[in-house]
Amino acid sequence: MRGKLHFRIWLAFMLIVAVALPATYGIARLADPRPSPADYAMALAAVLVSDMAGLDEHGRDERAKRIGQALFAELGVYDGQGRRVAATAHAPSLPEKRKPEGSFFHSPTGVGMAFRTDNGYWVTVSHSTRGAHFTRMVVSLGVFGGLLFIGAFFLSHRLTRRLERLQASVAAWDPKRSPTMVTVEGHDEVAALAESFNGAAGRITRLLDQQRNMLASASHELRTPLARIRLAAEIMAESAEESKRADRLAHIQEDIGELDSLVEDILTASRLEGESQDDSRLEVVDLYEMARGMAPAYGASVEGAPAMVMGDPKALRRMMVNLLENARIHAPGAPPMVEVGRQGAMAFVAISDRGPGLGPEERETVFNPFFRGSGAKGRRGHGLGLWIVKKIAERHGGAVECGDSHGGGAVFEVRLPSARN
Repeated sequence: MRGKLHFRIWLAFMLIVAVALPATYGIARLADPRPSPADYAMALAAVLVSDMAGLDEHGRDERAKRIGQALFAELGVYDGQGRRVAATAHAPSLPEKRKPEGSFFHSPTGVGMAFRTDNGYWVTVSHSTRGAHFTRMVVSLGVFGGLLFIGAFFLSHRLTRRLERLQASVAAWDPKRSPTMVTVEGHDEVAALAESFNGAAGRITRLLDQQRNMLASASHELRTPLARIRLAAEIMAESAEESKRADRLAHIQEDIGELDSLVEDILTASRLEGESQDDSRLEVVDLYEMARGMAPAYGASVEGAPAMVMGDPKALRRMMVNLLENARIHAPGAPPMVEVGRQGAMAFVAISDRGPGLGPEERETVFNPFFRGSGAKGRRGHGLGLWIVKKIAERHGGAVECGDSHGGGAVFEVRLPSARN
């Protein structure tokens, strides 16, 4: 494929030159106001005939020879009946078919022209292909063609060289290892392609790293409730007391619910990563009314004003649930505080809690999958809720940030583009 591209660029360049040179010459000739070679030849014929008046045959031949050498041409002069008057050594014969205004014909020495002068004489002119002038012309054209051939070859190679290096880097790239970044050279389309490849390679590597980390964390999170279920089942098998069996059964059901929630979050995360936004699900949603409808279940207070966004109601509801659940888990007994409104072209939802809050270093990682804060030991949850919130916000063209709440805890604020009226 590389060789084909190289050859095709070279061939295209050669074809362009081959077409452009004769076309340029033809256009220049058409636009040239000076007399044509035929006009020069007719004028030469008249001068040649008048210059030979009073000369004998030898003198006429010598005069024709000198003029022919000066013009690198073979000349012949004939009278009205076609008889030879003067000629150079290889002068072309007068053709049988000829036109008074001038005609071209083939001669042993090259292409010739025949013209009739005003006093009835005929003159033939032919540029010899046997002389040093023709040899120099052929050699010059050969050198020019050779240089053009070699120059076009190296030019096409230079044009494809960076593409070849880019192709080699793409072929050598292994996402399982550190990505092989392509060296960006220049400021043209090839450089832009190299930058695009580096960006795509980096994104793929990050996605694969996230996938590996998620699988490792998911396996760990799944083992914990499974181990508790196994232990409870063993204790139930050894215990004969109904009260203990009922207590263990309740713990098993709680662990099964935790497993079900974890699997649901993993499936949701997978859909958010793998599926594109379905525009058919989008509709205008009032975040203020949504928050008011969900607040009683969490004992939350809601303040603010209507904030309309265009989005997937199911996904936005899941985002709101995760934020309220996060506030309740980290501040049990303290009702969350919800504020909804608009700022410029953005709608926002801010949910505050009165928990321990987050340190500056944790605010950078709190939205990573399976993140558990330093004070999360013994609390419910598995660290996917806020990551899902972030993905839902980004899918709707927004973002989520974490900060300090006025009540001493943390506040999570989601900003989404407002719906157009």
